[in-house]
Amino acid sequence: MNLIPKINGKVSLTGGVCSYGGQTPVTAANGAGIPREGYVLTVEPEEIKIEAGDGAGAFYARQTLEQLAREGDIPCGRYEDAPKFPFRGFMLDVSRHFFGVEEIKKLLDHMAKLKLNAFHWHLSDDQGFRIESLKFPELNRIGSWRDEGGQKAGGYYTQEEIRQVVAYASERFINIIPEIDLPGHTGAIVATMPELSCSGEPHQVGFGTGLNPRILCAGNEKVYSFLYELLDEVCQLFPGPYFHIGGDEAPKSEWEKCPRCQQRIKDGGLKDEEDLQAWFTGRLVEFLESRGKTVIGWNEILTSGTVSPKAVAQYWIESGKEYSDKEAGKGRKFVFSNMSAFYLDYPCAVIGMRPIYEYDPYIIEGKPIPKDQVLGLEAPLWTERVIENSHVERLVFPRLLALAENGWTAGKDFTGFMSRAAIYTEYLKEQGVAVTPIAECDPHGAEGARMAGLQIVEVVTGFTQAQKDKEQRGKTMRSLGKILLDGFLKRSGYSQDEQALAYESMEKAIREMGL
Repeated sequence: MNLIPKINGKVSLTGGVCSYGGQTPVTAANGAGIPREGYVLTVEPEEIKIEAGDGAGAFYARQTLEQLAREGDIPCGRYEDAPKFPFRGFMLDVSRHFFGVEEIKKLLDHMAKLKLNAFHWHLSDDQGFRIESLKFPELNRIGSWRDEGGQKAGGYYTQEEIRQVVAYASERFINIIPEIDLPGHTGAIVATMPELSCSGEPHQVGFGTGLNPRILCAGNEKVYSFLYELLDEVCQLFPGPYFHIGGDEAPKSEWEKCPRCQQRIKDGGLKDEEDLQAWFTGRLVEFLESRGKTVIGWNEILTSGTVSPKAVAQYWIESGKEYSDKEAGKGRKFVFSNMSAFYLDYPCAVIGMRPIYEYDPYIIEGKPIPKDQVLGLEAPLWTERVIENSHVERLVFPRLLALAENGWTAGKDFTGFMSRAAIYTEYLKEQGVAVTPIAECDPHGAEGARMAGLQIVEVVTGFTQAQKDKEQRGKTMRSLGKILLDGFLKRSGYSQDEQALAYESMEKAIREMGL
């Protein structure tokens, strides 16, 4: 059986295969004691029986049945299956580059076949605001578009399109999690309403990479009035339980010199700007909870140690492990999206199938996290350097197969998985999906290490393009490149000699740039 994800339970084959010709007689019934999203599939010569405790379980049973049927006759027997993690997600950034509704639906179709149940939709950032707002139409007239070399670029989803996508996902038992990144990564909002920033100076919607210091002013009460109205409007479009507020990479330079922010720190008895962000986040958490939402934020929301215990942290960057570990000790719940294991914008030579498939959630290596605090896994795709639909698909597939199996199945056998993934990849091609050759997604040996070094240089080149001083840019590229390579090479199983080749390859490429 070439199932992906592999059955996470007992398989009792009775011998032989069941053939149903052109028709498969399927009956479905409620099953007692079956875990959430789980099912029991009984394949007999006369009929196929599905027992499930909920609609999702019945749906996933049919996905398994469809995969089994692709191979022809189905092995007779009983299949008991249920997921390892309750949260199995994929994120697409549509702010840096905009992707239309049909591509979103195509991705949702293939997520559903892989039993993924969370689509994290990154809808607002410095480079564009992607939700039609009837309350604030200027967000679309100004904030949804930018200039790219004299060409107008961008777009947004109408509220009707969003409702269609939400309904489409719901039919496939996928929750859509909208993200509006706050208080940083808000360049598109500030370009529309500069009065919501600390300086109030005019601003333009961004293009490219790098951190934008222009963020929302935490000391301005008008910011909260605006956000409450906007979030209320967005909540009505997304009925799911989660709302993502970002919270990552919020530069504090403007807050440090802003009289209103400093007054807020003083009046609130706050320690510093990190405490101010926690206070800012706390107001949003309180508001969104009043709308029935559980808030998710990137792990930087935990920096101060004072953010609401009800907020879920999405762990992505290991530089935040100390404060994240402290929050884990308090019972905080986490979704894991470690950059060095799950970021699909990095090419296969850097993050192959193995680190995604073999990843086990942790913050401090060797220190287990209680199972009830691990909601699950998510693979994000950031699109600063991704423009075409086909490029999205090549970055996502086949690596999303590894995420799907890691999120669903407890037992691991990488060799067996890769054999099954090769067969599934051929199916994806038949379905018109652009796929990276699977051999490229398991890099190893000297050549793989050299390629990893080269491709890291491509990545850090984009991150540092705004730096004009060549000496400083070279230092930044080497420092950032080493940080990234350290994590990636460790997870990919390269030997010490091969890791040295990767660093040599990176250094050579940077020198050839004259840096």
